[in-house]
Amino acid sequence: MAMAPKGPHPSLFLTLVLLAACLAQLSKGASYWQFLKEHVDSYKIQGFDGNTYCDYIMERRGLTRPVCKATNTFIHAFTSEIQAICRGAGRCHGRNICDSNSSFFITTCWVAPGSRLGRCVYRGRSHTRRIRVACNQRLPVRFVRIL
Repeated sequence: MAMAPKGPHPSLFLTLVLLAACLAQLSKGASYWQFLKEHVDSYKIQGFDGNTYCDYIMERRGLTRPVCKATNTFIHAFTSEIQAICRGAGRCHGRNICDSNSSFFITTCWVAPGSRLGRCVYRGRSHTRRIRVACNQRLPVRFVRIL
């Protein structure tokens, strides 16, 4: 009497491959959502000076835990305007680094000397500049620098 071969089943293997592909897609999307959380604030709060704004937004976005993030830049624009950099409205270098053709209103926050866990204090400066982002699947996933 012949026995069925033992080993991995094709349907189990296919399920694992599909699961890995889904997780890879989710991680790419997670990078975009992380970029939004860390760098996009469409409507800068009016009435705050740069320092007060940075103290507030860095805390609110969770960028003061587990340590005070040293520096961070917020882009004050709609997500569609920022996505456009990766979708032809920017000049791309290599595979995924793209420079904006237009300027954006941005605020850069720097941690102040003497800041410590639980008491992060920031200095902020707002200006209008072109920016450089890293793109993945036509979405910005990392703020690279101000141009």
